[in-house]
This record gives sequence, structure tokens and C-alpha cells, in this order.
Amino acid sequence: MKMKKLLKTIVLTLVISLGLILESCTTDPGLASISLEMKATTSLSTINAGGRVMNTGLEFTDVIIGVAELEFETLEENDAEDSGDGIEDNDGDGEDDNEEIEFEGEFTVDLITGVSTPDFGETTIAPGLYEEMEMELEPFLEGGLSMFVAFNYTPDGATEAVRYEYSNDQELEFEIENEAGFFLDESTLNQMLILIDLDAMFTGIDLNSATADVDGIVRINGTSNTDLATLIAQNLDSIMEGGEDDDDDGEFDD
Repeated sequence: MKMKKLLKTIVLTLVISLGLILESCTTDPGLASISLEMKATTSLSTINAGGRVMNTGLEFTDVIIGVAELEFETLEENDAEDSGDGIEDNDGDGEDDNEEIEFEGEFTVDLITGVSTPDFGETTIAPGLYEEMEMELEPFLEGGLSMFVAFNYTPDGATEAVRYEYSNDQELEFEIENEAGFFLDESTLNQMLILIDLDAMFTGIDLNSATADVDGIVRINGTSNTDLATLIAQNLDSIMEGGEDDDDDGEFDD
């Protein structure tokens, strides 16, 4: 009898445990699930993580950013901010009701491989139409940086490529807008893709005017080649695009 009761207790415990596991793995049917990927893109230059290709313009070997937060914003949220009325706090908790911070932490993102450390994973959000995404970069990368870009470039008159390094140690904010908005479907995994346009980052930048350090590397930052660093910083507002990529082909869906 004791053995039979023990077996019943074990079976009941397993059933309850299995139910809890299944419940924890079930997505709330009233929410939209989101996965996130970020990559660098270029049509004028070359992305090459494993070697050097001569005379192809800029050849990018490292593109790394430190993402601290990604937030989806509704149209109502932006209208309230623009009108100066603020956003109504209906539940009295002191927070904006429309605030949708989806990914928050310290994500080191290799934009060449598209790999984030730690992984962004998946999160959930209220389904519907969102007007824009806001992303914040913070200087928690090695060396106290928020962005690091390395590439090879052959200056005018030179016969061999020179290593260039652009770095930024400031907190950076980006607004990623889409004319049609971002529609996130209920009870569906919405695969969001953010592309960083390296061509736009270096538009109008005269790399031939940069001076190299004693080790032969051209560094562009807040203390070296600062005029070029300022121009690149001005370009950062137009380097990011976002959209859905449900077929996972690295391009935005129609």
C-alpha cells in the first residue's frame, strides 16, 4: 500500500510539473512575439571578416555596437510628445501607458555576422501598428565605446591598403521610422530586422585627408582626426532602417 501511494504521489507531482512547464512555454494569445536581428549592409564597398581585398573602396572587417535599449513607439505616443500634452498615465503608476521597451540590457552586436552577445532572444508586445523604433547605444564596449568600425582603404597615391578605425564613446540615440509603420501581428512571431547602412555612414567623408598614428593605423575619434569624426557623427542620423524579415533572407519584406 505504501508503495502504491508513493507511486501515485510521484505521478501526480510529474503531472503538475509538466503542466507548469507547458503553461510557462505557452505564448499569451493576446500578444505579438518579436525576434530581433541587426546587420551591416553596403552596396558600394565590401564586407569581409576573413581577409583583405585590394582596391575595392572601403573593406569593412569589424562593425560592433553596444545596444542598451530598443523601444517601439505608437503614433499616439509621438503625437502626445509633439503637442506638449504628455502621455496619460491611466493607472497612476507614474509610467507612460504607451511606453513599449522591448529589449533592454547590454547587447554587444557584431553587425558583420549579425550575432548579438547575449542573444536578443524573443519578447512580447501588444499587437498593432507602431510608427517607429527607438534604439539607444551606450559606451559599454571594450575601451568605453558605443560603436567601433574598422576597415581597410587604399588612399590616393598609395599601393597598399591602410587600416582605418572609427570609434564613438558617446551615448547615441536612433529613431528608425517606416512610412507604413510596423504592424505586429497577434499570436505570431514577428521577425524584425535592422540594417545599418555603412555607405551612408561614410558619405562625404574624405578619407584621403586623414592622418595615421605612428603605428600606421588611421584612427577617427574624439581625439584623432576629429574633423572627420564630427562629419561621420552627423551622418549617423540616416544610417539605420528597420522592417520585418519573416522569411529570414536578410531583406525587408514587401
